[in-house]
Amino acid sequence: MKKIIIITASFFSATFLLQCSGSKKIEYNIPAYFKGDRKTELLSNLKKGSILYKNNCSECHGIYGKGKEGMPNFTNNEIQNYITAYQTNDVTNHAVMKKLLPEELSMIVTFLQMRKIDSIPGHRH
Repeated sequence: MKKIIIITASFFSATFLLQCSGSKKIEYNIPAYFKGDRKTELLSNLKKGSILYKNNCSECHGIYGKGKEGMPNFTNNEIQNYITAYQTNDVTNHAVMKKLLPEELSMIVTFLQMRKIDSIPGHRH
């Protein structure tokens, strides 16, 4: 029984390490004037934006799975169109945005605008 527990624990440890080593850290274009607590808060919001994007947008817009490892390189115009659709309650497209709080949409937008495109594995231009 002890041997089975050791083998199981080893398997899960190896699986965890492989998952961690395979994911590339996303880098951001953060202005130099963001320092200290302000930079820490921004990085926290960018991480939240990344998670919100993954949970709310990636099924259609790729990244993080379902065979779509790339993320579109959204233009500022496209991002502004999404913001306008949200603000005007236009649910004809991207109805999932209506589930987002304004702060959550802001975090997603900031994530999309500040991420370094070259740091995204399999990104599309």
